[in-house]
Amino acid sequence: MTPRRRSAVLASIVLGLSAALLSGCALLEGPQPETPERTETAAPETPPEFFPEGSAEDNLPYFTEVLRTFSSGEEPVQGAPIVQAVADAGFDRTAMQVSFDQSKTSLPADNIFVSVRIGSDCLIGQVIAADRSFVAKNEPAVGPTGDICLIGQTAPIG
Repeated sequence: MTPRRRSAVLASIVLGLSAALLSGCALLEGPQPETPERTETAAPETPPEFFPEGSAEDNLPYFTEVLRTFSSGEEPVQGAPIVQAVADAGFDRTAMQVSFDQSKTSLPADNIFVSVRIGSDCLIGQVIAADRSFVAKNEPAVGPTGDICLIGQTAPIG
C-alpha cells in the first residue's frame, strides 16, 4: 500500500469514527423524562391509632405514619430495619413480605417494598433509598388464593 493510499484509508477511518462518536452525542440530546416531584408527607396533627382487629383501610393512616417516622430517621433503607419498625408498631410479622436489599447483581436496592396482609387486603409501602421518600397504599391481595401482597420472590423475614 502506498503512503498516499495509507493516509487516505487512515483519514477515512478517523472520519468514520468521528461521525459515529458525534452521532452518539445526538442520542443524548432531545427531550428528557421528568422526574415527578415527591411531596413530603407531614406528620398528622392527631397521631393515628392502630386497630389490631381493624381492616387494612382502618390501619392505612397508622401504617403511613410508621413509614413516615422510619423515613425521617437514620436507619438504613433495608428490609430488616423497615420490617422491625412495622412489627414494633404492632403489625403481625407473619403477615409481612419484604423485598430484597440487593439486586441479583449484588447492587444495593434503590427502594424497599414492605407489605402487611390484613384479611383480603394489603398495606403496601415503598421507601426510596436515595431521598428516603415513601409511599403507602391499601390494595387488594393477589394470587390464586388471594393471599399475596408483593408479587415475585421476597426476602425471608426472621
